[in-house]
Amino acid sequence: MALCAGASLLMALAGLAAPRGSAAAPCDRPAREVRLVMGTTAEIEVSGVADPAAALGAAFAALERVDESMSLWRPSELARLNAAGEAAVSADLLAVLARALEVAEASGGAFDPTVEPLVRAAGQLGEPARQLDPSARRALLGRVGAAKVRLDARSGRVTLEGGARLDLGAIAKGYAVDLALQALRAAGARAAVVDLGGSSVAAFGAPVEVAIADPAGRAAPPWGAIVLDGAALGTSGAGERGAHVLDPRTGAPARRVLSATVVGASAMEADALSTAAFVLGAEEGLALVERRGAEGFVLLREGGRRVLRATAGFGHAARLRTASGVEVITRAAPPPRRGAAR
Repeated sequence: MALCAGASLLMALAGLAAPRGSAAAPCDRPAREVRLVMGTTAEIEVSGVADPAAALGAAFAALERVDESMSLWRPSELARLNAAGEAAVSADLLAVLARALEVAEASGGAFDPTVEPLVRAAGQLGEPARQLDPSARRALLGRVGAAKVRLDARSGRVTLEGGARLDLGAIAKGYAVDLALQALRAAGARAAVVDLGGSSVAAFGAPVEVAIADPAGRAAPPWGAIVLDGAALGTSGAGERGAHVLDPRTGAPARRVLSATVVGASAMEADALSTAAFVLGAEEGLALVERRGAEGFVLLREGGRRVLRATAGFGHAARLRTASGVEVITRAAPPPRRGAAR
């Protein structure tokens, strides 16, 4: 049931804490609803629509649509593709897989949708974790690699080669958030916020403040806050799921940073890039984020200091304030391209 909220939506973010928008006027209070979707908690808030229940219903239907297509925890289109090795797929799955392969190439394999054999062996898909000897690990790594996926955009047909299997968990939630926000815009919303499981958030119409939680746990004081305004956010954090983010190139858990957050126009892109940045680490990860036209930051502890390393343009993408004792280090702006106008 949709509820009118006297205050803005309160949502918990993975590696981040609760975003808050400004209170709405009593005559136009936001409507809010919380459901369990895609194996996690989804919260949606919408303002300025004549029929809030219908708008929220359309947004949640978009989330369910993606879950039915791409979940590995229920019978789904993706599960059937993995089992068959070849199939004609829906426009949704085709769009997500195409973007996943694009980010995989851009990241040099730090993000890879074919990581499923490693994820399953690590016990992250409901099966017992396996202790892998070097030979078994090499065999699994031999099944991983974006080059093993053949995608025919014209026919919508996907072929998986060499024992490859897909896991879109690091990008599908972002796509679902994008679709939910599209549904709210189509309903005529003046402002809205969609938070799916904390790892993917998007908003429009009003600024949303997002606290930067201590990666060690939400009980600790936050490291600061950012303001998300007409943008999407994706985060991969050590406190929530960092130990479960595997480096597809080695099969080992990624441990170069404590968390990675990306802000951009698309929740799907931000979702994938935050995972890639988490795997790559501060320097390579933030450089990738910049090359992809997004902004972001990573959190680290360096010599006992709390350090936030950000892209050169992050301050323009989201207002940032930090707690006492947090050191902010911004990447130098890339040099102008040769021949570019001054």
